[in-house]
Amino acid sequence: MNPPQTVPPPPRRRPGFPWWHAAALLITSLAGGCVSVRSTSEEDLPAAWRAEVKGVSWRLPSGRFAAEGKLVRGESQPVTGGLEQMFFPGQFRRSRGPEVIELTVGADGACTARAWKAGQIIAELSLPGRIDPKTGWVELSGVPVKDTNKFGVVMGTQSIRFGLGADGALYVRAHSYGAGMVLLLPAAGSSVVWGRWEPAPR
Repeated sequence: MNPPQTVPPPPRRRPGFPWWHAAALLITSLAGGCVSVRSTSEEDLPAAWRAEVKGVSWRLPSGRFAAEGKLVRGESQPVTGGLEQMFFPGQFRRSRGPEVIELTVGADGACTARAWKAGQIIAELSLPGRIDPKTGWVELSGVPVKDTNKFGVVMGTQSIRFGLGADGALYVRAHSYGAGMVLLLPAAGSSVVWGRWEPAPR
């Protein structure tokens, strides 16, 4: 009689992670160099989003917005994502992230972002910016990105473009670029993602 065979358990699905984690996995098959991750264009967005992001920001995007919203990466459907990933990339994990992001934008485009949790400010960022005179959207560059994980350390910058849609929601486009040592090998990559966040309840 043959001994009983043991059937291995099905593989567990891993949660999604940012582009620099994906770069870490891809770089293991390379001797070194640049890893490019697919970007998200306006045509990849849901139809309702496209109508908003191609329009004019109806006022300066100052206000308080719920930190939990929706992100689109590549051709995927919108998934849950934190607004802190746009203004404070790499600083928080979603489970420990802020509840509200408060934005204050001046007439010259200068922006201050504050992350709130349990009634307290847990992070703050101030940067000079630019307001697109044709659309009213705000453009920031030099948002610092730093992420340390089991694959290595990646540092870089992120530029963001954001405005208010006619539906009152905040729409943000983030273009990230980073480089660092991943699994003892040099790695670099870039990513463009879009997101949408509702105003925070008063």
